[in-house]
Amino acid sequence: MTTIEATKTGIETKTARLRLEVRWKPYWMRLSGGISLGYRRTDGTGTWSVRIADGKGGNSIKRIAKADDDRRADGRYTMSFAQAREAALRLGRSVDEDEIVPVITTLADAIEAYRVDLAARNGNLDNVSRLLHNLPAAMLKRPVGLLDVEELRKWRNGRKMAPASVNRLATILKAVLNLAATKDEKLSKRAWEIALSAIPEAESANNIVLTESTVVRLVHAARGQGDEFGVLVEVLAVTGARYSQLARCRVRDLLDDRLMIPSSAKGQKKRVSRVPVPIPGELVAALRVGASGRAAGDPLLVKPSGQPWAKSDHARPFRRAVEAIGEDPETVTSYALRHTHITSQLLAGLPVQLVAKLHDTSASQIERHYAATIASQTDDFVRASMLRVDRGPVGDNVVRMQK
Repeated sequence: MTTIEATKTGIETKTARLRLEVRWKPYWMRLSGGISLGYRRTDGTGTWSVRIADGKGGNSIKRIAKADDDRRADGRYTMSFAQAREAALRLGRSVDEDEIVPVITTLADAIEAYRVDLAARNGNLDNVSRLLHNLPAAMLKRPVGLLDVEELRKWRNGRKMAPASVNRLATILKAVLNLAATKDEKLSKRAWEIALSAIPEAESANNIVLTESTVVRLVHAARGQGDEFGVLVEVLAVTGARYSQLARCRVRDLLDDRLMIPSSAKGQKKRVSRVPVPIPGELVAALRVGASGRAAGDPLLVKPSGQPWAKSDHARPFRRAVEAIGEDPETVTSYALRHTHITSQLLAGLPVQLVAKLHDTSASQIERHYAATIASQTDDFVRASMLRVDRGPVGDNVVRMQK
């Protein structure tokens, strides 16, 4: 039997496949246009692959799944011939002989592309490590085009962590898959948009709001850890910005009475924007003294060594400052200063949209996490506008008779 004849008749059934010679090179069967289904015969369980021609003599080959030679097909990691054939056609749908098709992307490929994109945007690469730690090896080998709602939802629901943590992990995976879809217009986002939707009511507000006197004492305690750290904590308290944003501020971002704070590196922001945030004159003066002698493009906030603040550099000195004022460092973190600042602005009556802009977040996030604060602040406005039936106009001498 020739190779061509074997590929035509030798991979459709388990019995026929077991008669094939064990070899590294797959047995190929042409399906449609430039799409071929391959079966690799091994000593153990065989595997299915798809080959898609690019119309220029080249092709893209990717493993699809194991064959159901000695196990039951599940339609995902183990497939029958019919299932593998359908998967191959799905991956190569709409392929013509003269069409140049993109390389078939596995989930591992998509994550690597996301890592490169994240690095280019100075994003948090810990997101990639966290995601890889929570994905099984078999799932990483799966072509993105074969990921379906049931598989993705089963993965999401199988995470043994707090619902809020699951949501954050699912958000990272969605970002990975959305980036892959921008590079291959044939990929449908439907599967992950449905399966990786947020778990309802997972985000419980844990906003630690400090009193003004506590914030003042904390800033003074931070100064005890060093002038540079004292200034950093004061800017955190006065602006409500994230530590990661302030670490990226440059000398040129300090204007007359404002600090131009760069946007966070979250999401797929390709261009860093800056939001002008008013700060007190005495803080401006302190920042100018600290930045004296440095170029406009140098970091505005630096450590005593003169080096810029890097990730988590502030954690230990902040903990010591919190302990110095008798507070619990497990509860009072640098984010407490952000929550306190947002809450104080909301209570002062600043519009939610303005508060969101000043803090590089969205109005919906503000409303979600500070609903109680907003409600208490708006109650007074609503109550003042209410009709008081039993309160007559000024000078009215009509009194309701008591029964």
